[in-house]
Amino acid sequence: MDEQDVRYDFDHHSAEFAADPWRVYRDLRQRCPVAHSTTYDGGFWVLSAYRDVRRATLDTAVFSSDLDDLLIPEENPGRLLPVQSDPPLATAYRAVINPLFTSAAVRRLEPSIRRCVDAAIDAFAAVGSAELIVDLAMPVPGAVTMCLVGWPESEWLDVVHPIREFSTHPSGSRERAAAAVALAGLRERVTDNVRHRVTEPDGDLASLLVAGSVRGRPLTEAEMVDIMMMVLFGGVDTTVAAIGNMVLYLDEDRELRRQLIQDPRLISGAVEELLRYQAPVQGFARLVTEDTEIGGQRITQGEKVFLAWAAANRDPEVFTDPDDVRLDRGRNPHLAFGIGSHRCIGATLAKLELRIVLERLLARIPDYRVDRKSVHPTPSCGTTFGSRRIPVTFTPTDVG
Repeated sequence: MDEQDVRYDFDHHSAEFAADPWRVYRDLRQRCPVAHSTTYDGGFWVLSAYRDVRRATLDTAVFSSDLDDLLIPEENPGRLLPVQSDPPLATAYRAVINPLFTSAAVRRLEPSIRRCVDAAIDAFAAVGSAELIVDLAMPVPGAVTMCLVGWPESEWLDVVHPIREFSTHPSGSRERAAAAVALAGLRERVTDNVRHRVTEPDGDLASLLVAGSVRGRPLTEAEMVDIMMMVLFGGVDTTVAAIGNMVLYLDEDRELRRQLIQDPRLISGAVEELLRYQAPVQGFARLVTEDTEIGGQRITQGEKVFLAWAAANRDPEVFTDPDDVRLDRGRNPHLAFGIGSHRCIGATLAKLELRIVLERLLARIPDYRVDRKSVHPTPSCGTTFGSRRIPVTFTPTDVG
């Protein structure tokens, strides 16, 4: 394949892409699964086939995450660890915070998650209408994440708003620039929290980090702040988007909704399949550390590649009927949370939140209907695929 064959005008921040990214990914996989785009940063490669995305994600020596920015184009909202590092250091960072995300630790959070979900639904259940992004998708992961880090739950919007604004507006927009300023303020709050816990540990995330070490040395202040910012980002953005995607899809597929209402045991499998079908995080960049070949294309040391996990999740070579939601998939090796040493450390927690949200939503307002004409997609889904507004109506129900 010559150079002309691999050129593809891939702009994941454009409104056209946000309107139907799945069509773009399908075209990429069919025409040039390893494509080159000159849209940003002097050019970058896009991997869209499952086999190539999986291989590059696992080969951390050649496809490195140790770079200043995992986004394309580079905007550097602040370093996040361990996602912007490579093993063995990335593995050591993960070990410090792993106690928060073990299966046992996540199970202990379940009562708090249920309380947060029911509190959110209580606020609109008797009204007969709601806007499910603002009223449900944002406050639940926001409050749960605040609980996880040890901050007041009531202040969740201070964290969720700047993260959402940054991830859902296109590069170069005023909204994204304003959000970057707000994120710098959030980083200052994290820094103050870490410094305070050096002298007054209190069992929260900052205290865990202060007591932590990597490879025989204490964490630096910068490392502690970078890890805590990662927990905040990871706890909020993916889950907010996924909740919106799922409730929107279940308005379209009423038969699947009926099945889940009749048998809530199916909800866990539905969560996995809906994450595959509409991966909330589209992908991240990697830096190529040496000349290499992948998918039949030569890529040069120093170039960037965009690993399109969302595209890989609909690869027909791996998933039968990839553009359909099927609960009868046996094995479902989707990449919505990544894979290998950089698989999302909070995946178990996120899936529990999603399951509980669907369980309680379908139990309490099972007949919700989306006002499709008033649904607002995100202006950009280059970072996160989701909606900004999902207005619904339903039969009012009693609170509690």
